[in-house]
Amino acid sequence: KEVDEISYKPVELVQPVGEEFEPEPEPEPEPEPEPEPEPEPELEPEPEPEPEPEPELEPEPEPELEPELEPDLPIIENRLVPPPPLIPPPPPSDEVLAPMPPPPLPLPPVISADEILSSIPITEPNYWPWPQQEKWTDRDVALQVKSAMEAARAKDTAQATVLLDEVGPHLGDRSKLIYPIGALLQRIGRSQSVDKMIENALKLIPDDNNLITAKKKLRP
Repeated sequence: KEVDEISYKPVELVQPVGEEFEPEPEPEPEPEPEPEPEPEPELEPEPEPEPEPEPELEPEPEPELEPELEPDLPIIENRLVPPPPLIPPPPPSDEVLAPMPPPPLPLPPVISADEILSSIPITEPNYWPWPQQEKWTDRDVALQVKSAMEAARAKDTAQATVLLDEVGPHLGDRSKLIYPIGALLQRIGRSQSVDKMIENALKLIPDDNNLITAKKKLRP
C-alpha cells in the first residue's frame, strides 16, 4: 500500500472577543544598561623640589690671645750650690748580709742575800699524817678535837673521821696532841697512821716528853 502524504495546513487561532478576555499587555522592553564610566587615568605624583643647599658659614676667626706678660723674676745672685751628697752604692745581691746581733738583755736586779733568805718559806717539821697548812688557834683546835672524841665515844665513826680530817692539817707543832690524836686514829681504824706518826716524831723530836708519854700509852 502506498502511504498517503500528510499535508500540513496552517491553523489560525481565533481569539475570543468579550469583556472577560482582555488582551495581555505587551511586556515593556528592558532598559539597556548604561555603560560603565571609564576610569580616569592616575595622575603621576609631581616630583618634590630638591632642597637648596644651605650656604656654608665661614668660621669666625678666633680672637687672638694677648700674650701674658711674664712677671719680673727676681734676680738671683750667682751663688755656689753645694753638690748633692754622695749615696753609697747598694751592696751586690750575691753577697750574704750578716745577721744583726740581738740586742743585749737587761741585767737582772741585784737582790741581797737577806732578801733571798727571807723569801724562802720556813717549813716546820711535820710528823702528823696530814700535810700542814695554816695553823689554827689553840681554842679552835681544842674544840674540834673534843668534838671528834665525843663522836668516837658515841661510836659515830663517820662524824669522828670528818672532824679529825678537818683539824689534822692545822695542828702545827703541838706535840702535846700526839696522844689524843693517836687515840682517835686507833678508834676510827687507822692504826698504821699511828705507827707512822710515832716513827716520824722519834726522828724529829726524839727527846720530847709529850712524845715519850704518848708512845708508852699507844705502843707500850
